[in-house]
Amino acid sequence: MLGVVLKYFFLMIFVFAVTCGAAHAQLDKNAPPPGPSQAAAPPKKPIVKVKPAPPPILKVKPSYGFGPISRFNPLSWGPECFLPMPHKGQVVISPSVTFARIQGEINKPGTILYGLNPNSINFDDQLGLPKSGNAMWSVMAQYQLTPRVAVRYAFSPISMEASHRTDTSFTFQNRSFVAGSTVHSKWERFEHRAGLSFSVSRSDNSDTSVFAEWLYIQDKITIGDAYSGALAPAVWDTDKNLAILGLELNKCLKNFGGNTLALSCKGGVAFLDDHTGYEAEAALSYLLQIRPGRYGFIKGGYRYASLKKDRNYELFKTTMDGAFVNVGLIF
Repeated sequence: MLGVVLKYFFLMIFVFAVTCGAAHAQLDKNAPPPGPSQAAAPPKKPIVKVKPAPPPILKVKPSYGFGPISRFNPLSWGPECFLPMPHKGQVVISPSVTFARIQGEINKPGTILYGLNPNSINFDDQLGLPKSGNAMWSVMAQYQLTPRVAVRYAFSPISMEASHRTDTSFTFQNRSFVAGSTVHSKWERFEHRAGLSFSVSRSDNSDTSVFAEWLYIQDKITIGDAYSGALAPAVWDTDKNLAILGLELNKCLKNFGGNTLALSCKGGVAFLDDHTGYEAEAALSYLLQIRPGRYGFIKGGYRYASLKKDRNYELFKTTMDGAFVNVGLIF
């Protein structure tokens, strides 16, 4: 009897062991396979607190309600502007008309007395030459030798004639003209200029140049009595050779499509041959594109020029100023 009990006891232990093994195997089968992160997990980085950067401070100019008008301020124009300029081998032709006011004084005594300085003759008062309302024309041609060097020539003639009843007496080359007499006078001037221009600073929107020119002037003054053919008129025919040194600035202000609005300023000093003089000019020009690299332009402004010879009682002084207009081509 005891043997039977032991037999069933060992049989129950065997069945329990087999059942537990099968259950353990089923759990291992359902478990997920180990991954790389489980095999070797990297070390965790420490958490660092970063303080956010403050927003940039924007400086805002106060507005006074002139925003639409400010874009017409020429001082703010130019950085993005393109100024057309002649390239190597191109030619510039530019005729001009100046509506000038002319003032002049001359003195050419025939016999000079020691210690006596004869009175000068005024163009307007004694000779009756018109002071204003004079239209003077000139023409300029320029050839661009290199991108920075150009050679140019300009010609300007003047001719003025008047018959005038003089209010004061004066003497010119031993000829005396008494007050109340009618004087017929004529002034002729032919001015030739030729020289070189060198660009010292050139960018897309501006050009600064220095120029050196030779100036040759022929002056002829004729004064006679309008009602007396017995005496030949007194004539003073003189010529002069001068040098001119100056500076010229051209600045782009605004582009309008293919066209350009620009500012130009010019100044020079004349000397040699017992003469001194100076000139100044300021103008606005509008350049119209005809085709790439070819432009036509119109220019308007104001110019002033003065030239004087004063030596050994000989005086020849002229001053001209007024508005001018010129047109031209760059081709």
